[in-house]
Amino acid sequence: MDVAPLRRVDLALRFIAEGVRDASFSNPKAIEENLAEHLILAASNDMSAPSVKKKNELERIAMASR
Repeated sequence: MDVAPLRRVDLALRFIAEGVRDASFSNPKAIEENLAEHLILAASNDMSAPSVKKKNELERIAMASR
């Protein structure tokens, strides 16, 4: 079953927020810098971004369960 467009946006924002929170937890870099970095990586669909990794993992699991 396909995911509704609004749900896809909600999941993307959640994955980005979780990735930024995890990256800035015990890191001296400011959360704003981490957020900017993660947004740029996610926009370019770079696999080093935690949000893109999470999205690909969920899509892989969904394809396997079909």
